[in-house]
Amino acid sequence: MKLEDIGFLCVLTKEVIDECNLFTCGDDPDMDEFFCKDALDYTKFRMGKSYCFRLIDNPKEIIACFTVSNDSIRLFDLGSSKKNKMWKEISNREKRLSRYPGVLIGRLAVASKYANKGIGTDVIRFIKEWFVDEDNRSGCRLAIVDAKNKPNVLQFYQKKCHFKFLFKSEEDEFRYMHLHEDKCCDKQDIRLNTRLMYCDLLAED
Repeated sequence: MKLEDIGFLCVLTKEVIDECNLFTCGDDPDMDEFFCKDALDYTKFRMGKSYCFRLIDNPKEIIACFTVSNDSIRLFDLGSSKKNKMWKEISNREKRLSRYPGVLIGRLAVASKYANKGIGTDVIRFIKEWFVDEDNRSGCRLAIVDAKNKPNVLQFYQKKCHFKFLFKSEEDEFRYMHLHEDKCCDKQDIRLNTRLMYCDLLAED
């Protein structure tokens, strides 16, 4: 089952939500509530824009939803070794920048009926292709996710979508997130709810 064969893309608006069947991904009530209610406020206040794929044969049925927004990765905050590694991976012969623009895939959910059918992978592939298209109105080099820190979610982004961890360890990521705060951490107490991951969109060509 391929997404492009069964679904079509549209902006997630109040009209779409009202005319479609209730969307549920089955195992995450917060995600369901976001796409059924909160996503509209995110769009209104320009914090993110949400889209959905609807079933061609039955447009009242939503297959998957996602939210995207502008983001970037600031390399100077990463430490010398990671900064140089990313410069080598991304820059090649290009001018080295202190910050690389990207698209943040803030939310992604697949309807429970279509779970484990490769739909999530198809959505990620679509977003990647969408943001390197010549018609894209702004520069975008990276795809970025703040993935839930669960083995199955992290494996999905790593193995199926070719994302890399921005930080090798949760401890390093914790320090980065609290870079300008006077926070110390006990290594044993660190357990992040999410992990920052990225992929180079041009490396996908």
